[in-house]
Amino acid sequence: MKRLMKYVVATKNCGLLLSPDTIWAVSKDYDFCIQVQSGSNYATNPHVRQSVSGGRVFLNGAPITFRSGTQKFVTLSVTEAETAAGVTVAQDMLYVYRLLKSIGLCVELPMLLESDNSGAVNLANNWNTGGRTWHVDVRNYFLRELRDEGIIRVSHVPGDENDADIFTKNTETRVFEKHIPMYVYVGYDEYLKESEEEEDE
Repeated sequence: MKRLMKYVVATKNCGLLLSPDTIWAVSKDYDFCIQVQSGSNYATNPHVRQSVSGGRVFLNGAPITFRSGTQKFVTLSVTEAETAAGVTVAQDMLYVYRLLKSIGLCVELPMLLESDNSGAVNLANNWNTGGRTWHVDVRNYFLRELRDEGIIRVSHVPGDENDADIFTKNTETRVFEKHIPMYVYVGYDEYLKESEEEEDE
């Protein structure tokens, strides 16, 4: 907590980057774009072996929700952990979708859900599964049904391009510096410089 408070106090000029990539023409015919990425860190808890889920929701290129948390159950494979993370973020996506629809706005369909695990993507896009995945059928069916209804499409994204990974683990500095500018504005580089100077001392 002390470290967190030190960071908050030292970065007063750092905050969320709310910069959409398009301008709303204040028209009910305008289609808002919702896009999410999900990720997980498999069995990262050393005591109970639960995985960590991470993900974010972008609305027209601006971050509006993001999450990081320990999964409530133990998964048996990386693919199962990634599927669970995908379902959690899909629920966030549906919340934003329904919120926009409830106030009379339009959303571009299908919405895009990206994951860096090809196994999870293949399970979400394929009704034919083997016996080793029967125990995750409920989560798989949830994503498949949303896909079949034309609400989402599930796509693979390379690991280095998946910015949701910064919510699941301590990523390499190179990866963190690549993705964090999508979320924060001025003050980020200034803070890093101060941190490096403190470490040198």
